[in-house]
Amino acid sequence: MQLNHAFVLTLIAASLAACGGGGSSSPSDSAVAVNTVKPADPVAPVVPVVPAVPAATGENTGSVSARFVNGDNSRYVFTSIGLQGNGKASTLVQDTSGALSTIGSIVLTGNPSVTREISGDAAFAQGRWFKGAFSNSSGATTLSGNNASAHYVAYNVLAALPATGTFTCDAGTFTAPSYTGGSSVSSTAYFGTVSGNASMSFDASGAKIALTIDASAGGSTGKVTASTTMASAASSSITGGYLSNGTGAQLMLGDGGAGRYLLIAAYRAQLANGANYQGVATFRCS
Repeated sequence: MQLNHAFVLTLIAASLAACGGGGSSSPSDSAVAVNTVKPADPVAPVVPVVPAVPAATGENTGSVSARFVNGDNSRYVFTSIGLQGNGKASTLVQDTSGALSTIGSIVLTGNPSVTREISGDAAFAQGRWFKGAFSNSSGATTLSGNNASAHYVAYNVLAALPATGTFTCDAGTFTAPSYTGGSSVSSTAYFGTVSGNASMSFDASGAKIALTIDASAGGSTGKVTASTTMASAASSSITGGYLSNGTGAQLMLGDGGAGRYLLIAAYRAQLANGANYQGVATFRCS
């Protein structure tokens, strides 16, 4: 399925049972969808209090080389237990650590509010909300530092696809994959490790993308593979069982600046032991 950048995730999720697979799509303004997955350690939601000034905390990890340059072409992808969405990042607040505390209509608050694996530069901002509470149109969700996390990437879409070219992608920048359910795991396996590789080329049919992500946790491993063609600069592609809590990914293209391109992936992986994990990744291709 190939759509332009007016993606409504709830509609795709509703139609998934009818079409039986993934394809390409694109996000609307601040669309957030709710699925039926429940956290392994659910906690009651709280009403967050918005701080006067966003500030970094001592528990944050990671850093950015430059602040993200937000503009008319800025978009985001966001995924947590029971929530997934993407759309225009019309409002972004980035604190002194490089972490985002506001992404469109999604706001992280709390004392402390903690973001892990902060990364990025002028072209993207990535991280994993680990502690605090985030609110959106669906309500409020508490992150208490157990397995529940919210992963995000903000980026700028390409103005247009190049006509031709083959580009080499780096080893990728990842958030730690977080446990979302399936087979029970110990608390030491709430978060895993991940690596991956990607390739990108362009021709008359669009952007040809190939992606592999290897995730591991608690001594078990799993792999996400994707191969797809994206026909337009603002489209996204959904592969595998991403929308049905299986193994798969949602892929987007971004402007990396200075003739570089970004491949952004939100992914879900089921490990060999039956445990499910999710995270985000950004590859720089030049």
